[in-house]
Amino acid sequence: MKTIGDKIRYFRNLKNWSQEEIAYRLNISLPAYSKIERNITDVNFSRLTQIAKVYGITVIELLSVSSKPSEQNDLQKLLIEKEKEINKLQKKIIELLETKK
Repeated sequence: MKTIGDKIRYFRNLKNWSQEEIAYRLNISLPAYSKIERNITDVNFSRLTQIAKVYGITVIELLSVSSKPSEQNDLQKLLIEKEKEINKLQKKIIELLETKK
């Protein structure tokens, strides 16, 4: 994990929550949350605090997740790859929805 979006996604996957569920808990739209995980939207400290609270952790814990892939087990690696595929599909859906507006 290198980016804050990767770290946020990591904690969401640990909870086994969908992006939709986290977006609801943060009171933001699904596309807005998806952009946070994909690092399209910069996250300010206030939003980081809100995200950490939803996950029941501190901002420091959120920011200090290890970035060494060797510390992840094979299942976590597979989950991350599948999440990337899902994010690509969600991005396409969001783009299609935005072009219809």
